[in-house]
Amino acid sequence: MLNVAESGLNNRQVRIRRLALMILICVIAVFLTAQIIFVTNANHTCVGDGCPICKLIHSAELLLKQFEKSVIFISVIQTVLFVMAMAMMMIGLTRDCIFTPITVKVRLNN
Repeated sequence: MLNVAESGLNNRQVRIRRLALMILICVIAVFLTAQIIFVTNANHTCVGDGCPICKLIHSAELLLKQFEKSVIFISVIQTVLFVMAMAMMMIGLTRDCIFTPITVKVRLNN
């Protein structure tokens, strides 16, 4: 588990991270169950207007459509953050490649 003393996080940050992890697990569970519903009941024998399987499939489709825009938004933000992290890393690498007397540890005594 996450040890607060070692990581330097306070209790509030630990609770926020745990809550975010729980929400992520719930979202993944919803997506997996919706996909399982589609796969297992794709070729069922429909009884008409009151078919419970058709209602279940329809509600799962609506749920996936609601999450579609948020998933696209999250993936765009994730891509932007990844590009920014790579740019910062490249800037850091190029900055460290500049040789000065201090970085090479040359003494300038006369």
